[in-house]
Amino acid sequence: MEQLDQTIKQSRSKMNLRTTRKKRTDEDGISLPEVLIASFILIMVVLNSVRMTTNAISGMGRSKARSLVDVAISQKIETLRKQTFEFLCTQGCSNDELTKALQYDLTTLKPLCASKSLGQAFLSALPTADKPSSFSVTSVPPINVNVSYTADNNRLHVSYTAATNPEMVVSTTLVPHAQGWCP
Repeated sequence: MEQLDQTIKQSRSKMNLRTTRKKRTDEDGISLPEVLIASFILIMVVLNSVRMTTNAISGMGRSKARSLVDVAISQKIETLRKQTFEFLCTQGCSNDELTKALQYDLTTLKPLCASKSLGQAFLSALPTADKPSSFSVTSVPPINVNVSYTADNNRLHVSYTAATNPEMVVSTTLVPHAQGWCP
């Protein structure tokens, strides 16, 4: 019996060792402060990614709006350039007269050249639809473009200012082609 008691004691002590060892391995792991710090870092990374994505999308929207404004202004300028070529032209200016020599109304042109008021005459001759003081570009939100015209001797300065972010200003100087026929 004594031997049995000793065997039982030895078994219990082995069990205690095993249990103790098991507890030690179960205690290995991640503590609550470590989990909180890792979570905070992960949240910061996700928030910064969302902010960068939002900024990129916003930037692409602004770029698209500026591009739409640029195209609209370019179309207006090209219309004006075409009209500078046709101003006071009497022959060779239309598509069906390309083989004919250019001719301009010299009786109207000579006094304008002498008074250096070809720019003002060109501005006055422009159709109202082609010289708006402002126009709107369809985008979200719509963008208003203000236009200013300044006649200076034989030149016409045109400036387009769009309320984009940042503000967009496009200026051009037009000289009627007829100036080449000034004496």
